[in-house]
Amino acid sequence: MQSESVTGIILAGGKSRRFGSNKALFHYRGKPMVQHAIDVLRPLCSELLLSTNHPGEYQFTGLACIADVYPDCGPLGGIHACLLRSGTTRNLVAGCDLPELDPRLYRMLLQHCSGYQVVVPVHQGLKEPLAGYFNRSALPFIEESLKQNDFKLLNVIDRLHTLYLLVENADFYSGKLFANINTRGDAGNPNKAE
Repeated sequence: MQSESVTGIILAGGKSRRFGSNKALFHYRGKPMVQHAIDVLRPLCSELLLSTNHPGEYQFTGLACIADVYPDCGPLGGIHACLLRSGTTRNLVAGCDLPELDPRLYRMLLQHCSGYQVVVPVHQGLKEPLAGYFNRSALPFIEESLKQNDFKLLNVIDRLHTLYLLVENADFYSGKLFANINTRGDAGNPNKAE
């Protein structure tokens, strides 16, 4: 049964420079943005891991907080550390600043993941690796990139056995599915921060 299990990896380690405060804790539509990622992945995953170097800020989630082994390497470092900790072959990744993600997207990724190390949704010509699938077999390749100081996630993914999965024709797709919240203006209501 373990081979059927899936681990969810929530990336909450960003520095939020443009946002001005920790955007993972910013209240968007009534709850912290990190909670949106938790709610999307929880129905599909047997375990959730939270990538952060500040675990004290996330005690309210009740999740295992995983610090980077290679600090200051961006999302690649967070994915690496969580894949190291993951007890499953199949892993789903969600960036905490993508609050419009839909569980049906992740179901679609799992339906197409057989035989691939990574599945990346693609829409309107854009690749969305921070809403993707990662097989644990990608771990040594990710670690090698980190050791070589190549922190660009798409560089690593392009070297792996990757499926770029077109999702814009799916019934759940909308133009805001991958809407990224980088500034308070992106969030629509800058007065809701807590």
